Amino acid sequence: MGNYEDDYKKLLDDRDRSARTSHPVMGTDRLLDVNEEMATDFAVGNPVMQTERREDRHVERAERADTRAGGYALGWVSLVFAIASWFIWPVLMGATATVLGYMAYRQGARGLGGWSMAIGLIALALNLIIVPLYYAIT
Repeated sequence: MGNYEDDYKKLLDDRDRSARTSHPVMGTDRLLDVNEEMATDFAVGNPVMQTERREDRHVERAERADTRAGGYALGWVSLVFAIASWFIWPVLMGATATVLGYMAYRQGARGLGGWSMAIGLIALALNLIIVPLYYAIT
C-alpha cells in the first residue's frame, strides 16, 4: 500500500511543479495560457480577404444595380396604375397597382412600391367597402 501513496504524492508534486513553471506571470518561456483565437478577434489591421471573393462582390453589386433599376421602373408604372385607379376601374387598377407595388418594393424601390401599394389599396377599399355602404344607407 505504501507504494501507491508514494506514486500519488509524486504525481501531485509533478503536477504542482509544472503548473508553477508554466504560468506566464512567473517569467518562463512556456506560454500555455495564451488564447490565440481571442487575439485574432481583437487584432487591428487588414482583414484577410481572397481576391476571388472581391470579384464575386463586384458581380453581386452589378446584379443589385440592375435589380434596383428594374424596381424603380416597376415602381413608377405601379404608381401610375395606383393614381389611375382613383378615376377609372378602381378594382382592377387598384389590385394591379398593389401587386406591382409589392414587386417594386421587393426589388428595391421601397418608397415607390410602398406608395403604390397604399394608394391602390385605398382605392380598392373605397370601391369595395365604402361605396356599397353609401348606396345601402341612401
